[in-house]
Parts: sequence; C-alpha cells; structure tokens
Amino acid sequence: MLSKMLPEYREEAKKRIVEAGLEVMYEKGYCSTTMEDIARRLDVSKPALYRYFKNKDELVMESANYLQTQYRDIKTTRNSDLCPVDSWIEIFDQIMSDDIKIHALYFEILGMTVRKPEVQKRSVEGMKRGLDQPALEIAEQQQKGLIPSGADPRTLAVAIVSLFNGMRVLILLGVDWEEVRSRWIEILRNLFGMTGKGEQAECPRDCKWFEDCNTAPEA
Repeated sequence: MLSKMLPEYREEAKKRIVEAGLEVMYEKGYCSTTMEDIARRLDVSKPALYRYFKNKDELVMESANYLQTQYRDIKTTRNSDLCPVDSWIEIFDQIMSDDIKIHALYFEILGMTVRKPEVQKRSVEGMKRGLDQPALEIAEQQQKGLIPSGADPRTLAVAIVSLFNGMRVLILLGVDWEEVRSRWIEILRNLFGMTGKGEQAECPRDCKWFEDCNTAPEA
C-alpha cells in the first residue's frame, strides 16, 4: 500500500502512481480521469495519492516527464556509428504504438499547454531537449560521413520531430500502422540517404533494415 511506504521508497511510489495514472488516462482521457480513478486502480485511498501529488495537473506533468525520460533513454542507447535510418526506425518501433488511445492522450496533454503555464513550461523544456539531442547526433553522424555534410543538423532534427508527430496524427485518424511505418522509412531515406547531387547513398546489405529500406511502399 502506498500509504504505508517508507520515505526512502517515495520515488518508487511516485513512479507507480504515474504508471497507474497513465493507464487510466489512456483508457478514459485526461479530462475524464479523476484522482479517485487512479487510487482505485492502485487499490489505495485517494488521500494516499495527495501525499505525492497536490492535484491531477501535477500528476500529468510528472507523467509527461516520465514519458520523455523513456524516450530519451531509448535515444541514448543508440550507436552514432549506425546508419541514421536504422536508428530512427528503431525509435519508431519502440515508441510509435498502434493504440490510438495513447496518441489521443499525447495530443490532449499537448493541448493543455495553451491554458496551463506550468504544463507549457515543461513542454517547452521537453521539446528543446527533443530537438537539441538529435541535432547533436546528426552533426556527429555528418562528421563520420553517414549523413551528407550539406544538410543543416537543426533543420533535419526539426523535420524528424515534426514528421514523428505527424505520424501520430495519421495513426490517430485511422491510417494503417504498417503503411505509416513504411512512409516513415521512405521519408527518412530521402532525408538522410541523398547526397547533395541527388545521388542515392549506398545502403549496406548487412543492415538489418535493408529489406525495409529497399521496399518501396505501395502507392
């Protein structure tokens, strides 16, 4: 029971609350979820939750941080010597769920930034990290000759993040996940695989994504 946990387990308790909160919000949406719903999911009293979070808004901000941390952990395990298309396919497969409820919650939280300054502040900080890190990785890959040097790393990072969120919209609106994935790969090839002269860069056949990258999606 959360209410009986010792102080040294506080962070673990908060993590359990966040995970339970996300489960409920995926099912019901942010607006329809109450602290009582989350307490019920954990089989604890509602006052027990308020020992860790003042209100639902504070919980949702912690949830957003939790998801961003998961995303950063996936990115930081990548090897910058890998093909950049390979790296971003891996991220897509680990993050881009085919469950539309997950994407619906993402955009619901995003919409809160307009009316809730604290949520906006956290979102801006998260987006800054979400752009800075891939831009740095792209610059490193350019130095290793994996990406054409003429492309601006920041521009590519913005394009990838924008594309990723656009793919969320497509899945949310009913486009088949497999088609979205194939389009993602095709666009990445165009972003990373073309030289300044318009010549296609060679893809190593031992790359585990060779077949995916070299199978054009149906029109």
